[in-house]
Amino acid sequence: MSGNLEQFLTDLSRGLDKALVSVNKEMTLRNRVQRKWSMRQCARFLNVGVPYLNKFAKQNDDFPAGEYIGRERVFTVQELMHMRALLAGTAKRPYDYLAWRKPEDPLPVISFASQKGGTAKSLSAAHFAQYLSLHYGMRVGVMDADPQSTITLYFVGGEGLPQMPTEDTASMVDFAGLFQSDDAPYTDYDAEILDSFFLKTSWPGVRLVPAHGETSEGEIQIARLVSERPKGKSFYRYLRDAIERWRDHHTPQTAPNELVEDGKVNRAKLDAALSETLDCIIIDYQPALTLFQLNNVVASTSLVIPQTMKGFDIATLATFVNGLLGMLQHILRNERIEIGAGENVLLPTIVQRTNNQDLNQIANLLEHCPAEILPVFYLRSDSIANASDVYQSVYEYQADTPGKRKGIDRFIENADAVNDALVDRLWPGRARGYATNWIEAFYEDDEEGN
Repeated sequence: MSGNLEQFLTDLSRGLDKALVSVNKEMTLRNRVQRKWSMRQCARFLNVGVPYLNKFAKQNDDFPAGEYIGRERVFTVQELMHMRALLAGTAKRPYDYLAWRKPEDPLPVISFASQKGGTAKSLSAAHFAQYLSLHYGMRVGVMDADPQSTITLYFVGGEGLPQMPTEDTASMVDFAGLFQSDDAPYTDYDAEILDSFFLKTSWPGVRLVPAHGETSEGEIQIARLVSERPKGKSFYRYLRDAIERWRDHHTPQTAPNELVEDGKVNRAKLDAALSETLDCIIIDYQPALTLFQLNNVVASTSLVIPQTMKGFDIATLATFVNGLLGMLQHILRNERIEIGAGENVLLPTIVQRTNNQDLNQIANLLEHCPAEILPVFYLRSDSIANASDVYQSVYEYQADTPGKRKGIDRFIENADAVNDALVDRLWPGRARGYATNWIEAFYEDDEEGN
């Protein structure tokens, strides 16, 4: 059900009120995206059968060679993107392989926000961005609004950002134009300069506006602008205006079926297409409710709130939701602008399957505000700690023992289900069925356990 952010926050706030009654780094840089994927796994990402992909590979000289590890042929994420381009060039429905935005399509801006740390907010955002790349070939812009730079660590080490950013690296504060220029209290960069702030990563088509300690300067600059009250711009519109300015000058130009010439992928054209625009933007917030973060909310078309399910955490969430709702209503009283008009959702995270309090809390929320809660959620997993220790997602982490590999594969199934459920909300009709299968298996196992 689509709606707007104000209605979402209102309904979620009411549901929380009712539900509360029931509650009594160097290694990463050297080994970025080290995992390789088998033909079977690539077929799953491409949403085709393994026999079909094997036949397609034999018939196309330009199919990636891959690498043999024992008897198994494996491929990098760059080779997977090459497969997508090759398939799209010969398909009747090329957008099935490269789910790129069309010129008339809007640009989704999806924000991951929470009031407190430790809710798997950055982990959820990073996995969603990489899932969209692996399964849909989407071009994703990742913007880090958190001075702790957590999601930056998930992507640093690529071509555009080989090392951790320094104070001289442009951040979201620069992108929003919050710093004073020589002749104005803020800076409205043109679209090409804004585009240069997106740095390439090791994921094809995924670009990053990183964060560092100076990102905290955003709050100071917003406070300064609020006190100075410059004409022509409200204090909550700086990021929104910058994104819209970038978007209007970086519309999609290349169709997926235009990448193959004489039976081969035109690499130069593919590389250019991967950088010409973005199919969505994902913002990872600082765990706080501030004026700088409010700029991110106003710029967003969808809000995802990752949240743990302990009673105290739900109370903190209620404070966050009510505070955000109050800010939003204040803005809407003064300016009727569309904010969060896409899908908005609460994503339960780090849920302990054996903890009745966690499960009962989810049941309470689903009862009192069912449209606002994602019924698929991240289960608590010790396996993810191995990847998180080196700031890698499970989509790129290569486990070194059979036991670890089994645990990582289980978490991948969970992550795929969560991300499939988010895709179903944000892009109806594109879901792969992972969420539905997970729900059936989870609740069937739950009934058997009970």
